[in-house]
Amino acid sequence: MKHKVKVQVPVEKRGLFGIKKTVMETRTVEVDGKTYKKMQQEKKNRPYSIEEMMLYDEIFDEWDD
Repeated sequence: MKHKVKVQVPVEKRGLFGIKKTVMETRTVEVDGKTYKKMQQEKKNRPYSIEEMMLYDEIFDEWDD
């Protein structure tokens, strides 16, 4: 079974004065079922981002007062 998944891919573009820079673009790709399950498992087991850690810290720090 094929699944359409949005992924962020690094792309090299020319900026101001022709300077090259790498930017992240969102693209839709088709993957098979095995790869889709692997991607979902990695997404579920990823570490918390800094924003999520700060949010959890704010939530649980209030109860310590």
